[in-house]
Amino acid sequence: MKASLQADGQSVAMKPFVEEFMARVGIAVLQSLKGTQGATKAVFLMRGKNLELQVNGQALDLHIDRGFAEVIARDTIMGALSHLRGLRGKKEIRLEIEL
Repeated sequence: MKASLQADGQSVAMKPFVEEFMARVGIAVLQSLKGTQGATKAVFLMRGKNLELQVNGQALDLHIDRGFAEVIARDTIMGALSHLRGLRGKKEIRLEIEL
């Protein structure tokens, strides 16, 4: 498993512990959502309060159940990322996970 992070198009370096932690958080979010079985790659793209999720290159609809899936997934990912340097004030955050 591997994770990579970008903020406003710039790569953000992660130490091995943080990379593994974020990969595991991303996998936990994926496993909780419908339509993610067989995932080998996921991209979480956060812009403000919006989250777009691609699984194996296909967009996943997170607006089912009045958007709860989008909110909880975004808040989980952003909560885990919130203490990393270089992310505060960024408009777009991209987390890629390879399973």
